[in-house]
Amino acid sequence: MKQTSYTTEEILEIVKACGAGDEKALRTFFDIYSQDIYNFPIRVFHLSEDDASDYYIYAFERLKTGKRFKSFVGKSSFKTWFFSVLRNLLIDWQRTKREVKTQTISKVNKEGKEYSTIEDEPDKRSEALALAIDVSDQFHSVLSTIKIENRVVFKLSFVYYLHLDPEEVHYIAEKTNRSEEEIRIEILRLREELSGREEENLKMEDKITSLYLNILDLKEQKKAKAQGDSVEAQYYKERLDHALSKKYEQRKKLIEKKQKGHFLVRTPYREIAKILGISEGGVSVTLLRVLEKMQKKMHSMAGEG
Repeated sequence: MKQTSYTTEEILEIVKACGAGDEKALRTFFDIYSQDIYNFPIRVFHLSEDDASDYYIYAFERLKTGKRFKSFVGKSSFKTWFFSVLRNLLIDWQRTKREVKTQTISKVNKEGKEYSTIEDEPDKRSEALALAIDVSDQFHSVLSTIKIENRVVFKLSFVYYLHLDPEEVHYIAEKTNRSEEEIRIEILRLREELSGREEENLKMEDKITSLYLNILDLKEQKKAKAQGDSVEAQYYKERLDHALSKKYEQRKKLIEKKQKGHFLVRTPYREIAKILGISEGGVSVTLLRVLEKMQKKMHSMAGEG
């Protein structure tokens, strides 16, 4: 958060007044923290500036009444609490927009520490966003060319994210001699079960955010305690550098898992086999073939572009 002329005690008084719905306090709060609200999705989740603007409006509308400030009881630092609120608002906003989850962009320097490309490199997010939209269109275009019997296996594998169209539901109903309504109920049940896995993924996402906040706090401590050549400063520098190294490594591993798709919710083969009345081995082989075919077609389209 940016430096202000307000003391910690004054900030806490403003927050308390915001919780009581004091309009003057709310105006003061937004004067102080508007830039932080706007920067949050850019710095922490690497979203585009356009998305940050949309998110700011969404967050402002939900903070301007002051009701959310009542939940701050001082058990944690205000900064930690506020980042948590912004994080939850961002999740709600993304769910409202039904957006695909963004992937954290990170790199590693010569010392093995992860750093943000947004802070250290030219901003290429607009191009990345355009590419993502293009790839998404290509993905759905390619998927539509897959034979229906294979396409339903793929869609059921990722049914938490993908919706079956009426033709696909009708195909499953005919294949299994069940009603279309039964198939829809079965898919809704499956999605409900898979939502528990998504909660676990969100906890991992929260862990990435938490580690980011830990790194910020440790950097602040290092600025405050580890300056100069005194024995005490050197002691704090060594301790804080070690702690920072551990946090960087933990965050790097989680980000790597996320980038490898470990945070994706995938349907167990047995569930797909049960719905379609085929063997788990059949599901596995079909899915592998569909993925290979889609990759080839996507690469071919990319080459033509």
